[in-house]
Amino acid sequence: MKYNWLLIALFFGIPATLCHAETNTGEIKDAEFVIEKQKKNRVNQAQRLFFKAPSQAIKNLHKPLAATKALTSEAISFDLVPLAYLPFCLKNKEERLVFKNYGKVGMSSLLLPYLEVSLGNHAFCKGIWSTDLTFAPELWNKKSTEASLRLQGRYGIGSWLLDPSLHYQHNWHKYSDTSHSSRLHQTKIDLLTQQASQATTQDGQVSLKLLNDHHKKLNEQLFMLKYKWAKHLNNWSVKVTTYHDIASYTNHKQQQTRFIVSATPSLYLRLFKSIELKSGLRMAYHNDPIPGKIPHFDLYPMVRIAYAVSSKLMPYIGIQGMGVGGSVVPLHLHHVVAKNPFIASNMKLSHRHEYFKLYGGSKGIITPHLSYQLNIAYRKFKNQSRIVAITNNEISLAYHPDEYNVLKATGIVDYAIAGTKFNTTIKGSYYRYPDNRLTPIWWYHKPIYKLKPTLTYKVHPKVLLISHLHLHGPTTVKDLAGTAMELDKIINLSLNIDFFISTRFAAFLMISNLLNRQHIGYTRYPDKKINITGGLHYKW
Repeated sequence: MKYNWLLIALFFGIPATLCHAETNTGEIKDAEFVIEKQKKNRVNQAQRLFFKAPSQAIKNLHKPLAATKALTSEAISFDLVPLAYLPFCLKNKEERLVFKNYGKVGMSSLLLPYLEVSLGNHAFCKGIWSTDLTFAPELWNKKSTEASLRLQGRYGIGSWLLDPSLHYQHNWHKYSDTSHSSRLHQTKIDLLTQQASQATTQDGQVSLKLLNDHHKKLNEQLFMLKYKWAKHLNNWSVKVTTYHDIASYTNHKQQQTRFIVSATPSLYLRLFKSIELKSGLRMAYHNDPIPGKIPHFDLYPMVRIAYAVSSKLMPYIGIQGMGVGGSVVPLHLHHVVAKNPFIASNMKLSHRHEYFKLYGGSKGIITPHLSYQLNIAYRKFKNQSRIVAITNNEISLAYHPDEYNVLKATGIVDYAIAGTKFNTTIKGSYYRYPDNRLTPIWWYHKPIYKLKPTLTYKVHPKVLLISHLHLHGPTTVKDLAGTAMELDKIINLSLNIDFFISTRFAAFLMISNLLNRQHIGYTRYPDKKINITGGLHYKW
């Protein structure tokens, strides 16, 4: 019994550095055990999350929920691999980084330092805490220098598991080789909660996002509250999901407050152990006046069915709307800034409305080392926004009041050679806009296709190679005056090389935009030129 904590830690992949905090972290491990056991045994949560989980989850459908959520298609982890820094994403998605004790220091060809320090899994005040500090000079295909500080904790109180986090980021953006620049301050405060009992599970999230640009007098305060409650029986379960969104933003001198409130009760049925049926009703209200005859209150049904034919073929199909009502798709200031920081101070910000969505796809394990995911979605939108150029360094938003249709296909293939340290993940997207005669393709600025293969290969016991290729298809952009610009396809190759001097000490070399091509994408925000960063990495 004395070493039960060690067995639980090994079961959930908790690093051995937690052993010194046995007394303080007993509640955390107990909460994790209860939550994972009930979610896995009662509702087979890992399998249902698989439809939204990245490709690596395909290899094992019965992984604990915490391990499944931690997987990302962008970060592939092998033994002795330094933790790759991921830039702070402003979109609404979970960011669960795996903290370790390490430090990285280097110098880029821009004569700017690169610094990354991470301290993970330390006991303090009855919790486990991790922190990460980073200074990255133009590593991610945009002319942006970034400083970031992240603090994340984990508390266990009975069967409750609490994950508070704080993330601050400062970005300095430069438009091409001109003197125009933009300084953005961003802060994100999160609290995630999980709880499970013999019959129910609960998940909650409270988030506060702050964005500020002093020079342009742009700022936003976004408060979000999400809650999910589920009651599970043998072959069916009831779930209620809520979403609350209050955004207050200032656009130069004009201030506006917008809020969205929604609730989605749904019913899950398991038929013949291989068929899963989900039906629900979405209800939402928003106060933002969207142009056109778009109601403030949304109400529509949704249905989804999945059938596990075999491990190689697990198709699913779903429909939302079915010609009844619609759903507001939130558009906030930080969404726009994430694509292009040079937003005009007098721009207009408005949501779009989704009237119909039909989607389907499949997933499967072809061999133990080859898996795939495929998703195809057909949607109808109104009040779609697009980025337009006002000057060479300032962009704005324009909106189309008519309805438009979009077909998007996304596929992910993950392959690893048995017995080697070779792994590749290929993600591709294809966009098609059928029956849009009144709104030609240039309105959306999206490329016809995107291809993002990632290759990880340990060429030698001491040498690790990671490459990223981004390929975007051609498209057309127009400014407010209607002047068209044809954009050719965009190709960008990045390369990371790690040389392990010992189990704790390594040298690294990162080359961004290896082909040394400067592009102007559909966001009209210029890409950077080649950047080479090298340095040393130490892990303890």
